[in-house]
Amino acid sequence: MPADPTLAAQSRSSLHEQDVTAPVLAVSKASKSYGDRPILRDVTFTMRAGERVALLGPSGSGKTTLLNCIGGVDRPDSGEVLVAGCRLHALDTNGLAEVRRKHLGMVFQFFHLLPTLTAAENVELPLQLLDISTREREDRVELLLDRVGLTQRAKALPSELSGGEMQRVAIARAIVHKPALLLADEPTGNLDSQTGVAILNLLEEVVRETGAALLMVTHSEEAAARCQRILRMKDGTLTES
Repeated sequence: MPADPTLAAQSRSSLHEQDVTAPVLAVSKASKSYGDRPILRDVTFTMRAGERVALLGPSGSGKTTLLNCIGGVDRPDSGEVLVAGCRLHALDTNGLAEVRRKHLGMVFQFFHLLPTLTAAENVELPLQLLDISTREREDRVELLLDRVGLTQRAKALPSELSGGEMQRVAIARAIVHKPALLLADEPTGNLDSQTGVAILNLLEEVVRETGAALLMVTHSEEAAARCQRILRMKDGTLTES
């Protein structure tokens, strides 16, 4: 699947409306506990536009909690998280929803496509939450389905798609609104090894073309090796390798 210069130019233009020298993501001394059990302990790191960062760690190490705090689904007890310059702890529910709509894209292990919508309708869904014209929505969806090699599957329901096809739809949906930050939670964990490699290739190409930052949670050392940096979590603390 060749790079798409139109997608790249449009996405870079959107991202560069902000200060390109500022981190896309900044986590500072974030701590979180559930009852007496500490989950995150003073987690601090930053990411800049175009970076691919892998987050590894055993189950229960705090990876999912950290991802939830970055995505605005949960809040740290102390410290702060900034996404595209927005201080998440200072926002109410509506403000957090707006940050997710405008600045975040999510790719999940189990795809999370709506089963009653076609591939094209699933990709279009984030745009329906924004003030974007019907014509532009259709153009963006067409562009991205072509980019991920699914133009001929635009009208297919998720039940008619393979696992790799569903993940490609999910990636198109995650970037259709031109987010500054992509969060990928085990994006290859439900795929066979060959399809998983194809998805990693696509994510790498998308980040290179759009300038978005990618934070990928994974158990796979092979997937992590495709990233520029590796962060490791253990017992709620973070180290970099």
